[in-house]
Amino acid sequence: MKPFVIVGAGGLGRELLGWIANCGPDTRRRFQVASFISEWKDAGTLCHGVPVCHPNDWRGPAPRFVIGLSDPIEKKRIALSLQARGWEAETFIHDSVASGLAPKIGAGTVICPRCCISTDSEIGEHVLINSASGVGHDAIVGDYTSLLGAVSINGNVTVGEGVLFGAGSIVHPGKKIGSWSKIGLGSVVIRNVPDKAVMFGNPAQRIDA
Repeated sequence: MKPFVIVGAGGLGRELLGWIANCGPDTRRRFQVASFISEWKDAGTLCHGVPVCHPNDWRGPAPRFVIGLSDPIEKKRIALSLQARGWEAETFIHDSVASGLAPKIGAGTVICPRCCISTDSEIGEHVLINSASGVGHDAIVGDYTSLLGAVSINGNVTVGEGVLFGAGSIVHPGKKIGSWSKIGLGSVVIRNVPDKAVMFGNPAQRIDA
């Protein structure tokens, strides 16, 4: 099996290391972390006993990776760069995740503890679904989107590429969220959201105009 690495040794990357550690033995073996990968000043250090390596300094076979970052723009940039090097996007699903029938989950996606992924949902590539979040039946979540914790994407919702959902936000069933939009902390979305909009409040209102 190819070595496995986590891109990013910040808060989310370190959380991922801990969540892997509290999974069962099969998951721990599959996701034994060979290194954190970082472009920043922490490259060359240790983080919780795991080496931190700049991508240009990686030696050995092209690894499997997940991205431990929440910024959708950075995730897309990094994913495309590493995949161009021949690195393989891996999918991490914590052992505690509840899954319905036949969800489709893309490469590079990270699904954290106590999440619920319902029947016939479609999750794109390099999506982050942070702890205690839910994706309802027949919902579609686009590539590079991030749900930052206790987010509720209800049934038949369609989410475009690169959307950032603040913790505790909720989307009403059947609504559409445009690509590269941002949904603020605790917001309740009851209307369709256009591309690149910034929404906040209950009910969520556009605040970037």
